Amino acid sequence: MRKVALLIMALLALQACSHMPWSNKDEEGQQEDKGIFSFFSHKSTNSEERFKKMLQSGGTLEESRAARLGLAEAYFRDEDYEEAANAYRQYLEMHPLSPNSDYVQFKLGLCYYKLMLPPDRDQEYTEQAIEAFEKLGEVYPASPYLPRAMMLLQECRNRLAKHDIVVGRYYYKTKQYHAALNRFRLAQTIKGIKGDVMAEALYWEGKTLEKLDQKEEALKCYQEIVKNYGMWEDVDKAEEAIKEIKTGKKKKRFWLF
Repeated sequence: MRKVALLIMALLALQACSHMPWSNKDEEGQQEDKGIFSFFSHKSTNSEERFKKMLQSGGTLEESRAARLGLAEAYFRDEDYEEAANAYRQYLEMHPLSPNSDYVQFKLGLCYYKLMLPPDRDQEYTEQAIEAFEKLGEVYPASPYLPRAMMLLQECRNRLAKHDIVVGRYYYKTKQYHAALNRFRLAQTIKGIKGDVMAEALYWEGKTLEKLDQKEEALKCYQEIVKNYGMWEDVDKAEEAIKEIKTGKKKKRFWLF
């Protein structure tokens, strides 16, 4: 058991280096990694059971900690992200002061990231991923996993904002304009979203305000898009909307069949 526990600890130490883009190992070091990583090199139906038995058998704190993390890693390797998330979360609850805690916090967020659904579906996993990545930045600001986590965090926030836009457009289509307006504005409150997502939310806010006969407020939305998000692929729609409001004339649209 001791040998397996030490092997897992060595694996974790190597993972901490190999996950980072600036890792620079010589050929001998890479061969050493391959030897240790062969422990997890293929899917095995009994790997989870082996770690569970290690946990049940007691042992030292170090052995328990290594086995618990090994179990989480085995679930993650097998793409069982629900079970992996549970195992990582239990690890953090049981071993909050572990030197691997920042790595585990990152992997917890990564599990939820892997489980995220498209913008038109429920976003519970997206919200959990955001919470996990934000906690990594708050609790472990010097973690080497933070740069990657911040990139994924922005993707999560964009996904959440796009979800609000999708829901808002449904309300708009069904003429529930006040509900639509709330959703488009909610999307804009999400921290750190990309410019094109913000521009889309503003555009649909403007269209909704026009439906509510608040043309001056709608004009401000379109003008903000042109001023601050000129690279948005549909910026011409905002420019046309500005002209229509100012002139009071709708552009004639020709349909080709």
